[in-house]
Amino acid sequence: MTVRSVCGCAALALVVSFSACKDATTTPAAQTTGPQASFASVADSGLGGGGSGNQSHFVANGTSASVNWFSNDSTGGGGFSYGNLSVTRGGPTNNPQTYLWYFVEQCSLYSCTFLGGNGPIPNADLSGGAQQLHLATNTTGNASFFTFGGSAGLITVDWKGNGGYQVRSSGTSEVSYPGFRQHSNGVSTYASASAAGSVVGVSVPAGSFGSIGTNQSVTIDISH
Repeated sequence: MTVRSVCGCAALALVVSFSACKDATTTPAAQTTGPQASFASVADSGLGGGGSGNQSHFVANGTSASVNWFSNDSTGGGGFSYGNLSVTRGGPTNNPQTYLWYFVEQCSLYSCTFLGGNGPIPNADLSGGAQQLHLATNTTGNASFFTFGGSAGLITVDWKGNGGYQVRSSGTSEVSYPGFRQHSNGVSTYASASAAGSVVGVSVPAGSFGSIGTNQSVTIDISH
């Protein structure tokens, strides 16, 4: 099954392809519009790697969260911004790590710019529990974090569970953005949450569509 998403009046170049077996305690509408499993991105050449960032591999286990948002230009200029961010625990049991990836597209009437990054962040930068999570990290000066669009900077997001739905996802997913491809395979459970915050200067509006969940041996491969 292939799902194509178009935000606003511009084609957003987002293609999500799924070949998975899912068990979900949710409504058909929520299955259609809800976020997919909280697959996070990873650093180049394996755990904690630096390098060019062209190829990445990571195994996610434990707490995860994601948020998707879309907002129109508040000045009425006809532009919009779209974003997607995921964060997850993972890595070897003797060296647990926290990984983050994000992709943001900002468009005016005439052009679009892209912001993106992926890699490890300090474990303490993600805190909270099953119903509420807080992310606060600064990718500036983080040599292990690879910024492939725009500038590094502050990222803060808060999630709060809202009881909307719960999903168990098992199988393979693939997400493609301009210059970015993520392939994931494994088992995840997640529940709906409301999110708000800021990603390298781009606002994540209050009440944005998010999820809080758990990854179970989710293998993630990224190229960009």
